[in-house]
Amino acid sequence: MSPADQGSPNIGATPAGPSGLKSYSALQLFFLMRLSYLVRRRKEELATLDPSHWKFRLLNKALYSTYCDAVAEGVGEEAKVLLGQQQPGDKN
Repeated sequence: MSPADQGSPNIGATPAGPSGLKSYSALQLFFLMRLSYLVRRRKEELATLDPSHWKFRLLNKALYSTYCDAVAEGVGEEAKVLLGQQQPGDKN
């Protein structure tokens, strides 16, 4: 995060308004969408790759890194929901 962004009021998710929806910054949306993509990829690769395969391990590291970035940007709860959509033993 650049020093200019640190004082920006758009950094954190704004509280839910009358519609009940939150507003997210572009960076928060980027990490949530990337996390969603990686969860889908992991689910697809689980059907074809052994969990010890280097591609699968790399995907898990990317998931963890992206989750940490999402937490740092203040959208950790949303990231947990995305990660919870696929449990480790889920083969659907």
